[in-house]
Amino acid sequence: MSGDMSSIFLILGLTVADLILLKLGLVITKAERWKKMKWVAASFFIQFGVIFAIGSPLFLLGMIGAFNGNPGAIIPVVIICALVDINVVNIIHRIGLKRSLVVVIIIIIPMVFVMSGLGPLISQLTRL
Repeated sequence: MSGDMSSIFLILGLTVADLILLKLGLVITKAERWKKMKWVAASFFIQFGVIFAIGSPLFLLGMIGAFNGNPGAIIPVVIICALVDINVVNIIHRIGLKRSLVVVIIIIIPMVFVMSGLGPLISQLTRL
């Protein structure tokens, strides 16, 4: 039971951290539209939903072992997700593509480091 609770707290912590990074990115880029926290949260969940829809086939392929331990196989999909995220941020907050790129970089770089650290941990847990 404690493993389940720690997973929930980890997911909630990552979500809160990502929301804060999105808000920080919008403040840094001086977004002119929808920068209150409720709109930032809605924007985050829209982005998450779009990226999850794009990445869900990867989850399925990873579960059946299609990558054979090659993490480089998902790099093209990560790039596609980042480009889609840039466009979603631009559409929702209307800050322009260059400033959307800054916001996405502020969000994605810390998340890539967190996920690269969690990947081996999760794979070890699934083998138990």
